[in-house]
Amino acid sequence: MSLIAAAPFCTSWAQSSEPHIQWGVSGGVNRYQEKGLMQLQGPEIGVHAKLTQWSALPSVQWEADVLLGKQKYTSEGSGSMTGVTNLETRWRALTPVFSNEPTNQGFLTGLAVHTLWNDLRGTSSTGSGGYERSATQLWLPVRWVSNFWELEAGVLVYGRHTSKLSQANTSPPSADVVNTQKKGAYLQGQLNLQMDARHTLSPYVRYTGLGDSDVVNRTYEPASERWQAGVTWQFTTP
Repeated sequence: MSLIAAAPFCTSWAQSSEPHIQWGVSGGVNRYQEKGLMQLQGPEIGVHAKLTQWSALPSVQWEADVLLGKQKYTSEGSGSMTGVTNLETRWRALTPVFSNEPTNQGFLTGLAVHTLWNDLRGTSSTGSGGYERSATQLWLPVRWVSNFWELEAGVLVYGRHTSKLSQANTSPPSADVVNTQKKGAYLQGQLNLQMDARHTLSPYVRYTGLGDSDVVNRTYEPASERWQAGVTWQFTTP
């Protein structure tokens, strides 16, 4: 999935002044749950990129992930719905902690921005109306990289969650709500199985937990848990 999944390079970055791009494609499953309220689950595919050796900031590695899924919504209170689109993006800038030289191993840290979008518009099996949900989040990630495995953790700094309740068929109509989230963490582990000099397979597991948001107009975003697991195929261009 993620270029958290970046495959190791054994040569020193300092040996080349040319920018280096690593690509990845992934397939996996995504399960999101608000306990006692609802669940979203289904397959997802991903496209990933990692840029290193950029001359302007040679010690920084720039990473991007785009994940697209189709999920099934289930809730004891509002029924079920299929074909729910889930779009997630992650953007990271990471730099070594204990090295003055560019390196892809050891401890790295930096900043990350995540976005989420759920399209629940439509009518559920019980006639309940759905709506779009989106979020933008700022995270502080820390990553440890060895030859064959990686472990990354992140702490949420700030998040904004938008619920377009005006799209639901409520009576009287509801107003859209923007909530603030300040409690959350994630943890991802993965293996890097080198196939050859240019190709790596990386199975991964990721957990993300978010706490309750603030309350706006008597509405809040409940605490949630998300599990993601799959395999990323990573490759470099000649």
